[in-house]
Amino acid sequence: MFPPALPNYFIRKYSEVGDVILDPFSGRGTTILEACKLNRVGMGNDLNPLAFVLTKAKADVPEKGRIISRIKSLKEGYSTASVDVSTVSEDIKMLFSDSTLSQLVFLKEQLDWKQSKVDTFITATLLGILHGKSNGYLSLSMPNTFSMSPNYIRKFVFEHGLERPKRDVFELLSRKIERSYEKPPVKGKAYAQDTQSMSRIGDSSVDLIVTSPPYTRVITYGKYNWIRLWFLGKEAVPVDKKLFFSESIPKYVDFMGGVFLEFKRVLKQKGIAVLVIGDVKHRKKNFDYNLAQIVWERCAAPNGFILKEEIIEDSINSNSKVSKIWGKTKGRATEIDRIMVLQKS
Repeated sequence: MFPPALPNYFIRKYSEVGDVILDPFSGRGTTILEACKLNRVGMGNDLNPLAFVLTKAKADVPEKGRIISRIKSLKEGYSTASVDVSTVSEDIKMLFSDSTLSQLVFLKEQLDWKQSKVDTFITATLLGILHGKSNGYLSLSMPNTFSMSPNYIRKFVFEHGLERPKRDVFELLSRKIERSYEKPPVKGKAYAQDTQSMSRIGDSSVDLIVTSPPYTRVITYGKYNWIRLWFLGKEAVPVDKKLFFSESIPKYVDFMGGVFLEFKRVLKQKGIAVLVIGDVKHRKKNFDYNLAQIVWERCAAPNGFILKEEIIEDSINSNSKVSKIWGKTKGRATEIDRIMVLQKS
């Protein structure tokens, strides 16, 4: 995750009002939201269904009154509904009180995030409060924002003597929307396509790309979001199989080569691509790969891009990087991110 200030800076620097800004690995939709707030057309793309929902919600924010009205209607519907939670897995049941789980199952069945932008926004908001540490979240106190494994959570619950809190989903949803609702002046777009073949995005239609591609094998996004994926009716393993995930540098280079071919197709002449890529540790030897340099030399330059600026090294405080949650077991993540500013020649 990068902070909103990062895409905000590059959007202001390398684009004009009305330009099209694309994030082909959109994640939480940060770039898209910043673009729309800055009167650009933010376009996001991500094969991860969780990322797609979050991006879609930020790209096309409905009127607040419609959201509140829909939550009120859902609450009324729940009051007379008969909800069956018997098929819910024990891994999910250990997280939520019986009443909270009943509400979640009802909403899981009723919210049509694939078709309705109001339901998409409500779903994205709910996913944001699904689990965490404070009483603003629906679950028992969780150690991290990522979903740790069921066995890890079960042990954590036992060791800390945790009990499932009785939380009202409709109330917490309404509170969250009151705190955070904002409607950007421009509507964006969201897609769920292979980044090497974004067929719904036209040739030479994008002014600026701002993105952070996957860093080989740092995070398995489905695995560490299995609770949120449950709410979306998805399973972690199939999701991760769709996403690029490899420890092999040659395979990563092949993947990113295809990505840059697509960047070249969708970008306008002289269009800019800003990429944030973290260094990764060698799997066996004691050194780090400068992955950004590798991508520049083997993927960007051969596909007709030039470096507009020197590659920027950005040292990330270890307390602010997502991988900190694994401590000594954080694997190949490092505290060095590098920013490349490239131009289509």
